[in-house]
Amino acid sequence: MYIEIALISLQTLLLTTLIILLHRGMSRTILTALIQLDHKIAEAIQKVISGDVDLPEPPNPIQQMLVEVFMNNMKKKEPNVELVRGEDGKFK
Repeated sequence: MYIEIALISLQTLLLTTLIILLHRGMSRTILTALIQLDHKIAEAIQKVISGDVDLPEPPNPIQQMLVEVFMNNMKKKEPNVELVRGEDGKFK
Protein backbone atom coordinates (compact mmCIF):
# COMPACT_ATOMS: atom_id res chain seq x y z
CA MET A 1 0.00 0.00 0.00
CA TYR A 2 2.84 2.41 0.80
CA ILE A 3 4.49 1.55 -2.51
CA GLU A 4 1.31 2.49 -4.39
CA ILE A 5 1.10 5.82 -2.59
CA ALA A 6 4.77 6.47 -3.33
CA LEU A 7 4.29 5.62 -7.03
CA ILE A 8 1.23 7.86 -7.32
CA SER A 9 3.10 10.70 -5.56
CA LEU A 10 6.10 10.25 -7.86
CA GLN A 11 3.87 10.18 -10.92
CA THR A 12 2.06 13.34 -9.78
CA LEU A 13 5.38 15.07 -9.15
CA LEU A 14 6.72 14.12 -12.60
CA LEU A 15 3.56 15.22 -14.39
CA THR A 16 3.49 18.51 -12.49
CA THR A 17 7.13 19.14 -13.37
CA LEU A 18 6.45 18.36 -17.02
CA ILE A 19 3.47 20.72 -17.10
CA ILE A 20 5.53 23.50 -15.51
CA LEU A 21 8.33 23.05 -18.05
CA LEU A 22 5.89 23.05 -20.96
CA HIS A 23 4.20 26.16 -19.57
CA ARG A 24 7.53 27.97 -19.31
CA GLY A 25 8.45 27.03 -22.87
CA MET A 26 5.13 28.17 -24.28
CA SER A 27 5.30 31.40 -22.27
CA ARG A 28 8.75 32.18 -23.66
CA THR A 29 7.58 31.43 -27.20
CA ILE A 30 4.54 33.67 -26.84
CA LEU A 31 6.62 36.45 -25.29
CA THR A 32 9.14 36.28 -28.14
CA ALA A 33 6.35 36.38 -30.72
CA LEU A 34 4.71 39.37 -29.01
CA ILE A 35 8.01 41.26 -28.90
CA GLN A 36 8.56 40.62 -32.62
CA LEU A 37 5.01 41.74 -33.36
CA ASP A 38 5.55 44.89 -31.33
CA HIS A 39 8.70 45.71 -33.32
CA LYS A 40 6.91 45.10 -36.63
CA ILE A 41 4.01 47.33 -35.62
CA ALA A 42 6.44 50.05 -34.51
CA GLU A 43 8.26 49.86 -37.87
CA ALA A 44 4.97 50.07 -39.76
CA ILE A 45 3.87 53.11 -37.76
CA GLN A 46 7.23 54.78 -38.40
CA LYS A 47 6.85 54.13 -42.15
CA VAL A 48 3.37 55.64 -42.18
CA ILE A 49 4.49 58.70 -40.22
CA SER A 50 7.57 59.29 -42.37
CA GLY A 51 5.59 58.81 -45.59
CA ASP A 52 7.66 55.90 -46.91
CA VAL A 53 4.62 53.70 -47.51
CA ASP A 54 4.81 51.64 -50.68
CA LEU A 55 1.56 52.08 -52.54
CA PRO A 56 0.13 49.03 -54.27
CA GLU A 57 0.19 49.05 -58.04
CA PRO A 58 -3.10 50.04 -59.66
CA PRO A 59 -5.27 47.27 -61.07
CA ASN A 60 -4.73 46.50 -64.73
CA PRO A 61 -7.61 46.86 -67.23
CA ILE A 62 -8.37 43.13 -67.25
CA GLN A 63 -8.79 43.11 -63.47
CA GLN A 64 -11.08 46.15 -63.69
CA MET A 65 -13.16 44.43 -66.37
CA LEU A 66 -13.52 41.29 -64.25
CA VAL A 67 -14.62 43.34 -61.25
CA GLU A 68 -17.29 45.05 -63.37
CA VAL A 69 -18.53 41.67 -64.66
CA PHE A 70 -18.76 40.28 -61.12
CA MET A 71 -20.56 43.38 -59.86
CA ASN A 72 -23.05 43.23 -62.73
CA ASN A 73 -23.73 39.55 -62.01
CA MET A 74 -24.37 40.32 -58.35
CA LYS A 75 -27.08 42.91 -59.09
CA LYS A 76 -30.60 41.64 -58.63
CA LYS A 77 -32.22 41.09 -61.98
CA GLU A 78 -35.88 40.72 -62.80
CA PRO A 79 -36.78 37.45 -64.49
CA ASN A 80 -37.40 37.77 -68.21
CA VAL A 81 -40.19 35.18 -68.11
CA GLU A 82 -43.78 36.30 -67.95
CA LEU A 83 -45.96 33.92 -65.96
CA VAL A 84 -49.48 33.89 -67.33
CA ARG A 85 -52.23 31.54 -66.22
CA GLY A 86 -54.92 30.39 -68.53
CA GLU A 87 -58.65 30.10 -67.84
CA ASP A 88 -58.18 26.65 -66.30
CA GLY A 89 -55.51 27.88 -63.84
CA LYS A 90 -52.58 26.28 -65.63
CA PHE A 91 -49.51 28.20 -66.71
CA LYS A 92 -49.22 28.82 -70.43
